This record gives sequence, structure tokens and C-alpha cells, in this order.
Amino acid sequence: MDKHLIFSKTEQGREALSSRPAGLGPRLRSLLIMVDGKRSVADFDKLLGADAAPLLEQLAGQGWVRGEGAAPDNGAAADGAVPAPAPADAAPALPFADARRLVVRFVNDQLGPMGEPLALRIEGCKTPADLQALLPRVREGLLNFKNAATVAQFDQDVASRLS
Repeated sequence: MDKHLIFSKTEQGREALSSRPAGLGPRLRSLLIMVDGKRSVADFDKLLGADAAPLLEQLAGQGWVRGEGAAPDNGAAADGAVPAPAPADAAPALPFADARRLVVRFVNDQLGPMGEPLALRIEGCKTPADLQALLPRVREGLLNFKNAATVAQFDQDVASRLS
């Protein structure tokens, strides 16, 4: 396995952390918690003090993580601006209630308790227009507390699915 490969959680992986499926033992769960879209296989080797590749392959085999070829850019744009949304893939748009739930889940998964005020504002959105108007604030919060790679992941996995 390429030591420069970066892993991030899939939607299924985020759900596995709360549902605790049978195949997710304590060691795998701990590693899944550490997967953040910023660390490479070499980083996990250092953290675990052992070869992390077999464990990461198990997580990937279950569909809980996915590997990305190169290390993401961990900094913001030179002017400090939030990166522009990535172009939308062919993912189908979600109904408003599902879209709002997906945004809340992403914020909670990425920011934990620090994201609670933002999650409450998202849950207060009554229309798709309200949710769209709040997206720049969501991106700003993700950039401030995480990094540009997290914002890019949000745009790819979540924002591209909003109507």
C-alpha cells in the first residue's frame, strides 16, 4: 500500500461510528475515529506504532473509508478565502429534509461539540433557500476548525447533493 495514500471516512463509515456494527471491533473503531482526510498511511503507522495498512484495508473493504491518491492541501487560499465549491458530480439531489439532515450530520461528524451552534442553525432552516444561504457559514466554520480539505470534502459529498 502506498504510504502517501490519504484516507477519509465515507458516509457509511460515519454511520458505523454511531451504529457500532458487529465487524467494527475496538481497534478498527479507534482507527476509524482517527481517519480525517488529512493523515496518510505513514502517519497512521507512526500513530499506531505498527503497520496500519492491513487495518486500513479492512476498513476500506467494509466501505467505511476510501483512499485518495495525494495529500490534500491543508491550507486555505492565499487570501484566506474559503475555497469555491467543487463542481457537482452526477449525484442526485436530495429532498430538503434529507439534505438538511446530511449537512447537520457532516457538521457534527467533523466538528463534534464545537459545531453544535452551527448544527442548530442548520436544523432551523425551513426552506432550501435558507439552507443555501447558510452554506457559506458552514464552509467558513469547517475551514476555521478543520481545513480546506474538509471544505472540499463537504462540497463533494454534501453540497453537490443539495437542491
